[in-house]
Amino acid sequence: MPVVRHHLRCLDCEALAPASLDLACERCGGLYEIDYPRLAEGGIRLPLTALPLGQGGTPTISFDWPDALRLRLELKLEFLSPTGSFKDRGAAMLVSAAWSGGASAFVEDSSGNAGAALAAYAAAARMSAEIFVPADAPETKKAQITAVGGNIHAVDGDREAVAQAAEQYSQERGIPYLSHNRSPYFSEGMKSAAEEIAEHGLPDAIVLPVGNGSLLIGLYRGFRELVQLERIERMPRLYAIQAMNVSPVASAFRNQDARDPQPTMADGIAVSKPPRLTQMLEAVRESGGAAGVVSELEIEMARATISQRGLFVEPTSAVPLAALRRLLERGMLAEDERVLVPLTGSGLKQPPIR
Repeated sequence: MPVVRHHLRCLDCEALAPASLDLACERCGGLYEIDYPRLAEGGIRLPLTALPLGQGGTPTISFDWPDALRLRLELKLEFLSPTGSFKDRGAAMLVSAAWSGGASAFVEDSSGNAGAALAAYAAAARMSAEIFVPADAPETKKAQITAVGGNIHAVDGDREAVAQAAEQYSQERGIPYLSHNRSPYFSEGMKSAAEEIAEHGLPDAIVLPVGNGSLLIGLYRGFRELVQLERIERMPRLYAIQAMNVSPVASAFRNQDARDPQPTMADGIAVSKPPRLTQMLEAVRESGGAAGVVSELEIEMARATISQRGLFVEPTSAVPLAALRRLLERGMLAEDERVLVPLTGSGLKQPPIR
């Protein structure tokens, strides 16, 4: 994938700014996206070359799912990434942006997987990583962060409280706050998955778990570029699935007020106020997809089912599998369609409680 000169464009006022780690537009406070002056020759554009730890290139397998017998289901095994989750794609790009900008340390907040990925790529770049996590984040994820040299800061409260603590620490210490949820570089790193999927054979639909939406946004941007390059004729429909207990994207898609968040076993997508909600809705609607929810029981049952079939994933990865039957019943997926589900995180991240 070619590296192309880029700048930042505000999603709200469309002001352009030079490439930097800035998270918000100086003019209006809106979030940025990466903007390129031209299409590249033949491939998806990237803003810079990412640090290599073996991210990307995950296998895709065919799979028979008992709730979706009429579908040609495929699973993309993103949990085989170096740190055990799809977050490696975005972390590699974001840490590379910080490293190329001369940073020797950074602050980040995470529910676990992104923190582990960012800490790993920080270690590869010989950078210091200050990672803020919820105090109740899975111990396995916190252990992974410290194992690769990340410094853990556990915060009581929800994800918003964790983010506020990280930003305050950044300001007090003068260390860059990367915020993978707000930085455009993180979702830009996810575009590589779109090219891999297209090379394997374009599915009719992709059903994926969504919290802050980096994979959803990255896939949408990647497929859109492939359409512009005429490498594909259309993009797959994108279905954003959330836990019923924390479902702001699904509520916004239905033009409903978001319900008060409740605890969910799918901690990786327990995000009640995603900063890139507008972009997520655009990705879903423009691709012809939809947003939906599944219950805690459905998540638990889906995780147990796929584990019994040999694939051990964390609860967040089971969320889209739990939605397949409902999508079929509602006519959103049709008989004999090719449907791809990315399995985003390893079960070793969050072993079942016995």
